[in-house]
Amino acid sequence: MADAAKLAFQISLFVVILGYGLTARFADVTYVLRLPDLLARSLLSVLVIAPVISAVLVSVMDLKPQVAIALVTLAVSPLPPLLPRRGEKAGGHVQYGLGLVIVLALLAVPVLAAAAPLVGHVFGRRLVVSALQIGELMLASVLAPLIAGMVLAARRPEFAARISGPIERVQRWALPVAMVLLLVAAAPAMWKLIGDRTLVAMVLFVVSMVAIGHVLGGPDRQCSAVLAFASSCRHPATALTIASASFPTADERGAVALYGLVTAAIGALYAFWMRRRAGAPAAG
Repeated sequence: MADAAKLAFQISLFVVILGYGLTARFADVTYVLRLPDLLARSLLSVLVIAPVISAVLVSVMDLKPQVAIALVTLAVSPLPPLLPRRGEKAGGHVQYGLGLVIVLALLAVPVLAAAAPLVGHVFGRRLVVSALQIGELMLASVLAPLIAGMVLAARRPEFAARISGPIERVQRWALPVAMVLLLVAAAPAMWKLIGDRTLVAMVLFVVSMVAIGHVLGGPDRQCSAVLAFASSCRHPATALTIASASFPTADERGAVALYGLVTAAIGALYAFWMRRRAGAPAAG
């Protein structure tokens, strides 16, 4: 069941990014590079503040080992593959989300190398991860489908238009199926983690990062929505890859699945709030 969930997630993420590639232009994916101030604030929130907050929570709260490991490895796995879609649902800039995903994918390997001392300080053990393994994961889940979609749209526009409908339909059911499979596979482990401050720590981390990302996104609601999701959502496959290599005796799947539920719930509330704000009449 766990292997089936992993495969379903890989397929759904590939299809989602491929779908964005079919409608994206080169100017879209470089959008954030033309806004250096926004890019700097984005990297500060996603790559610096999130790992620090996770380390503080682990240090001050008496968490189960697998929960602490999951929280820190998620915090140093900063690429949220579904960022463009989640940001769009909250009224965010799709171009900003796409550009930020590309930047984070390219920075994934050096970021993890820089995060190794943090993990060593928190757990007394250095991060063990293969740069090649992480690079392959970023290539397969983000860069390859995005480039393939953009090339198809540019070279074969008729074919791209013909497959965009089926791809959109696959997007609708692939991710829910993957989530159901993951929850079924991780349900026993998740149930054991309920209590002992696990939910409190995860909610504190997610709410803090949503708030920080929202503020650092600036006055533009479309940018603040994207950065709120980018700061709180992480790449579960990267986190599990790091955790299994660095902590082979721990099983973090239940904690990672629980984190996914927490981010989904809080993200839905945040998106609802942002849509309400966008629809509210201006003061005065």
